[in-house]
Amino acid sequence: MAFGWVALYVVRMGISPVLGMIMEEFQISYATAGSLFSAIFLSYTLMQVPSGYLGDRFGRRKILILSTVLWFFFSLGTALVQSFAMLVAVRFMTGFAHGAYFGNEKPTIVAFTPAGKMGQGQAVSFMGLAFGFFLAVFFSGMIADYTHNWRWVFVVFSFPSIVTSFLVYKYIEDPKPIPKKDSAGNRAAYRKAFMGRDLWLMYTLGFTLLYAFWLLATWMPSIYQEIGISGMTASSVLSGILGLVGLPGLFIIGTLSDSFSRRGVGRKWFVAASALMWALLMFAMAYAVETRGSSTVITVLYLTSGFFAFGVWPPYYALLGELAPKEIVGTTFGLANLIGFLSSWVAPSFTGWVKDTTGSFSGGLYVAAFVLTAGIILILAVRTPRMQNIEGS
Repeated sequence: MAFGWVALYVVRMGISPVLGMIMEEFQISYATAGSLFSAIFLSYTLMQVPSGYLGDRFGRRKILILSTVLWFFFSLGTALVQSFAMLVAVRFMTGFAHGAYFGNEKPTIVAFTPAGKMGQGQAVSFMGLAFGFFLAVFFSGMIADYTHNWRWVFVVFSFPSIVTSFLVYKYIEDPKPIPKKDSAGNRAAYRKAFMGRDLWLMYTLGFTLLYAFWLLATWMPSIYQEIGISGMTASSVLSGILGLVGLPGLFIIGTLSDSFSRRGVGRKWFVAASALMWALLMFAMAYAVETRGSSTVITVLYLTSGFFAFGVWPPYYALLGELAPKEIVGTTFGLANLIGFLSSWVAPSFTGWVKDTTGSFSGGLYVAAFVLTAGIILILAVRTPRMQNIEGS
């Protein structure tokens, strides 16, 4: 499952460092380039609930294999486009295939990970995401610089996808199905997933966290260029290191959340603390960009924020798994990702618009910091399963 995230993220994030080349070829603005980056997330978001339901209904292994095969072909298709409209269309179709992966990968991790180590299980899975982010952003600029053509990025990055299909086919088993409840029990499970107070707080929290993440993931190479880091390779390398910083963040925070959870300290506090540190770092980064601070200071702030930007997810998904109705965990995770990834429609294009309007990315960074602050309030309002049991007794 972790290797699958590597394959997914090189295809997803390979476009970020070459946005400048795409803007030049198709003569588009920063706002339009942000919308191109968001195209994959529009379909990805729309696919979340259907993919979770299909996995609940027909088996997760089949959907995982199908999705990885599809985005292999769509990645190759990206390299063949001849117009901006074709590029948007192919990236949009890629998002459907990517969306089918998340809605079945996360429930697979939940099914095969011991409850007391759920933070670690989510962390190991998402370490593939962080490493894929690093590989994509680190090497995309190099490939484009070497070949003088951004299309080769997607040819090279297509191959891990087909390898993932084989690995899933050979090694992944379908989780054992949860015994079906009667119709009244099923209605109660769906009512909780779609109307539960604490789950909706978690869904909205995911939006705030992903808003800040996708701002950095989309525009950090361009932010470096704004402060004077010239050359696609240099800005790409600096931006890609975020994924490497995320690896210890994922494992350390995930493991600590497991350890303290067994001692009665809820995972929500690790989510809140990570979001708080991330928000403070984003405020500082916005100020540094606004005042044209040194590239060294901005890099330190950026990479430190990456520790928490990735590290917040293991306790988040472990807590979501504890809150989700077990019969429809795929549907619940899909709904959470649907709400969360609405931010991917907003953050890249809105931040690009701020850049077009003000001439700087600092305003967009300030907005992201305030959005993260709202997320801290949301997680503090979530009642953990233990709290819910006490209130219900």
